[in-house]
Amino acid sequence: MEVPVDRLKLQDNEKLLSPPIVAEPLYGCAKALKVIGFQAHALLSVQVDGTTVVTNAPGGFPLPDGALLPLPAALKPGQKVRARQKLGTRTSGWSAVVVVGDFTVDYPAGPPRPEIDPAPVYECGSRTGVNNLLIGCDVWITANGTEVGRVKGAKEHQGVNVAPDYTKNDQVVAQAQMCDDKSPPSKTEIAQPQPATLPPPTFEIFYEGGEQLVLNALADGARFTVSRNGSSIGTWNTWGGRTTISVSPPIGSGDSFSATQQLCSSVGPSPPGTGTPQPCSAVQAPTVGPIQDGDQVVTLLTFVPEARIRVYVNGVQVGDSGGPVVALTTAVHDGDTVVVRQSVGPCDGKMAQQVAVRCIDPPTAGDPSRVNLFPVGTTEYNGGTIVLGGQSFTVKGTVYYPADSDGVGTPFNARLAKVGKAPIVFLAHGNHGVSSPSHLGYDYFQVQLARMGIVACSVFLNETNGTWLTIDNIHDRADLIIAGIAQMKSLSDGGDPIFGGKLDFGRVGTMGHSRGGDAVVAVLERIAVPGVTIRAVISLAPTNIGASSGKPKGVAFMTILPAADGDVVENNGTVFYDGATPAPLKVQLYVTNACHNFFNRQWLNNDNGGGLPTMTRAEHERILSAYGCAFYRAFLLGHNTTGYLTYRVLPAAVSTGNVQFAFAQDPAVTVDNYEDANGIGKNSLNQHNTQSGGIGAAEFPFGQVAGAFNTSFFGNSTGMVCRPAKKNGTFRWQLDKKSNLSSSEVWIRCAEVFTGSPLPPNATGFQLGLEDANGVVGWVDCDEVGGVPRPFDRQAFDSLTKTMLRTLRFNPACCKPVEGTLNVKQIVALLVKLNRQAPVPLAFDDVQIIKV
Repeated sequence: MEVPVDRLKLQDNEKLLSPPIVAEPLYGCAKALKVIGFQAHALLSVQVDGTTVVTNAPGGFPLPDGALLPLPAALKPGQKVRARQKLGTRTSGWSAVVVVGDFTVDYPAGPPRPEIDPAPVYECGSRTGVNNLLIGCDVWITANGTEVGRVKGAKEHQGVNVAPDYTKNDQVVAQAQMCDDKSPPSKTEIAQPQPATLPPPTFEIFYEGGEQLVLNALADGARFTVSRNGSSIGTWNTWGGRTTISVSPPIGSGDSFSATQQLCSSVGPSPPGTGTPQPCSAVQAPTVGPIQDGDQVVTLLTFVPEARIRVYVNGVQVGDSGGPVVALTTAVHDGDTVVVRQSVGPCDGKMAQQVAVRCIDPPTAGDPSRVNLFPVGTTEYNGGTIVLGGQSFTVKGTVYYPADSDGVGTPFNARLAKVGKAPIVFLAHGNHGVSSPSHLGYDYFQVQLARMGIVACSVFLNETNGTWLTIDNIHDRADLIIAGIAQMKSLSDGGDPIFGGKLDFGRVGTMGHSRGGDAVVAVLERIAVPGVTIRAVISLAPTNIGASSGKPKGVAFMTILPAADGDVVENNGTVFYDGATPAPLKVQLYVTNACHNFFNRQWLNNDNGGGLPTMTRAEHERILSAYGCAFYRAFLLGHNTTGYLTYRVLPAAVSTGNVQFAFAQDPAVTVDNYEDANGIGKNSLNQHNTQSGGIGAAEFPFGQVAGAFNTSFFGNSTGMVCRPAKKNGTFRWQLDKKSNLSSSEVWIRCAEVFTGSPLPPNATGFQLGLEDANGVVGWVDCDEVGGVPRPFDRQAFDSLTKTMLRTLRFNPACCKPVEGTLNVKQIVALLVKLNRQAPVPLAFDDVQIIKV
């Protein structure tokens, strides 16, 4: 919340200056590095292996994207790099060390493919943005094959001035190089005719005393001119969008600014946009990203570009620098109060942002679907016909693959092929109108997989559509998927011009949607193609009648369940999740406000008829892209992306507030999963459970079966439902030995039980307790780690509101005893205390201890 600064007792430290941050990753051969998180006008120094190689270089302003510092010699793998800043009489400590990596380890098939960003480019354009670069590489742009601009030692998103300006229909390509290793060329952009009119540029809010202006609504490649009090102060080139410039002297209270933009001189400039400064009294508090236990930095979401940012923990200043990231002198802990304020020149903001540190509050960082390494080729496979149940079906599908160049039938990427064979994923659609080319509806996902080096085949299953949902129908779909796998394997084994010798059938993934989500589970039971190992399965909004066991085994498994599904209304995938064995991980995403159809671009209608709140189609696609790519990257490419699947880090540009996670991994110590048929009094460790205070705990099946607590459970598990008669009832699980949890987490799956509509007005919850060998108990509230999920109310559509459990991760370091000192190295029991006033039933399952 925002708090007036004068109401806070803040202890300033005028000698404090936070270390800056060296941007990662850094690779050998980089000719420059980037420093962020410094204060405006600071002098920056850099050390490499203890030797200062950059001394007091002017940093300028921390925005728009830090300071790019040229190096006297290219970096080498293994070197240790750090930086510090100096401002006036203050000098920071050295930053955390960054170890220089070898880009050929992370990118064995060559540097990533540059992206012209933003696109398109326009005739008369004079500057182009190039994204997806390795920091410190060289980047250049060609128009019709002739180089028109180059930068040596670039940022990851670099602007490149071009000369001469583009002409209409120029073929514009970007390329990069690290060491002597060239990237693939970017996708070709055709220079478009200048728009008929250009809008006036707009100014973001700026303040007297400031030194930077941020302009928007600029055209890609335009030149824009800014005037101050009627006199031009300069003309700049821009790649468009949001552009920051510096002005001198600082902005005065009576200043007025205007700006015009222009592409082709024959068209003339745009109308002017204008802006005037806000007074010092208008400087607002910055906004801050999530802060969780153990963090040593604060990330800002909004702030004035050149602002001085001061950070306080429990009233004591521990950070002083510029945005977007401020390093702290101490780590923060659960329950700490963090205050962040900003100053612009002589203007001290009167309001500060106050944030309570949570035990678990993951940051938003990166986009796991945004790995652009290769051009994308596309083709079809056709394996003729197959007879199933007396009916002939066509074995065919569309294939997207990493290629040497974009297009239909282009050669497989030669450099990737030299590194090794590529993993392959098969996608299977569900039932829809037979005239709809359903297998083309996941092309966005296929392109993303191909760009990162995974071949993606979408299986044509239309001939199985338009029939009743039967076991035979699911088996036909499964057999067509298997036939597609066999066909692609025959192409790889048989010397096909594109795929011959290129595909790794020891790393196969599958993704099925609706009936296809059922079929990919059935494939695990039915496949008998020699040399094929399925390692990762995604089941999206599946039915569940085709797999005899309903228990995916031996694979990493993920199911995505749309809470507003108007087709597979029972969210049957939770049965698959409950039955799956983590090998090594299983994940369930229960997505509120998601419907059934919007994951497939060919399925146009909202299947719940708009009766339930529903996200946009683009939001649906981002969920499949982000989490699907993180999943396949982890289990087919070996990338470190499982944090996106276990609520450790949130993907950017995703409606993560609508995603409720359940997850389990192997190995784990299972304290109680309630599957042992030993009653509520004993746990899975064969130790005693006890309850007190009227908690009303008992075991129930969590499914549509006799004996369930009520009809709101749709899984295939057994768990505990607690019906508190009063506040502070407690349940205790005895462990089988004294356990050191200092490097562990406690995972518990839980949910508020749906007991009827309308829902209770207030959310419920509980506290987790750890009891040590001396009887000391420390507690942490579930709201500090994400909170108990509430039912997604479907009463506007049907009567199938569900109790859907999510997994909460608890950090033992957050457990605070009422008195005494908790010894987390000698924990003998876990507890939950239902400390809320409202007597709402709570469901629990899968109580586990996980090494981290």
